[in-house]
Amino acid sequence: MVFGASVTALKIGSSAQAVKILRREPSSRAEGGGHRDRPGCQGLAHRQRDAGRDCRGRRRRGRARRSARETRRSAARSSRRALVVYDKIDGLKVVPQAGMARVGGNVFPKQLQQFEAIGISSGPDGKLGTADDLELGLVPVKWSVEEFTATFGDDDMQYVGTLDERGLFTPNVDGPNPKRAGNRNNVGDVWVVAELISADPKRPPTPLRARAQLLVTVPLYMAWFQDEGGR
Repeated sequence: MVFGASVTALKIGSSAQAVKILRREPSSRAEGGGHRDRPGCQGLAHRQRDAGRDCRGRRRRGRARRSARETRRSAARSSRRALVVYDKIDGLKVVPQAGMARVGGNVFPKQLQQFEAIGISSGPDGKLGTADDLELGLVPVKWSVEEFTATFGDDDMQYVGTLDERGLFTPNVDGPNPKRAGNRNNVGDVWVVAELISADPKRPPTPLRARAQLLVTVPLYMAWFQDEGGR
C-alpha cells in the first residue's frame, strides 16, 4: 500500500532530487515489484530501500506537464495526488487564513499562532483561482506584520507581539500597557504577510505575496471545556 511521498512537488527541469515513496507491504510479500513511471519522469540509478520506504533519485524531463500525479506499486495500491509536477510558483496562500492568538505571560498563559505559506501552481489551464490549481506544499518566504487598519491612527502592530522567521507569532504580555494610549491591553488585529523567497528566473517581476488576518485577543480566563480528568 502506497501512502505518499517525502516531497509534495517536483519541479520540471530539476535534477537528481531524492524522493522517498512511503509504503507498507505485507510481511509475506517478497521484496521487489515494479514502479510505474509517469510521462516526464526518468529514474536514475540511485535507489535505496528498507522495509517501509522506497527511495529513488528522480529527474524531471522538459516534456512533463503540470499536474497532480499518483504513485503506485500496483493498480490496487496507489496514492492519488501524491506528487505535483510544476514548472513555476504562480501564487501563495497563507494558512490559516484567520488566526487567533491570546496575550499572556503575567497571569495567564499565552496562546501562540503558527502560520505557513503554501505555493500554488496555476495548473494546466494557466489561470489562478480555478479548480485545477495545484498546491505545492510549504515554500520559503519572508514573514512580516502589517497594520490591519480598523480605525484612525491604528497602532496595533506596535503592541500585539512578534512574528519570527518561521511564521510563529508570539503575543505580548497580558494586562494594561501604560505605554499605550488609554492604558489598553496589547490586543488588536494585524495582517500576517508572506513574501516568496525564490531564485527562479521564471519568477514574476513583482514579488509574490499573500496575507492572512490575525486577531490578538485577551487571555482565556476560564476553561469551559475540559476532559474528565480536569474536573
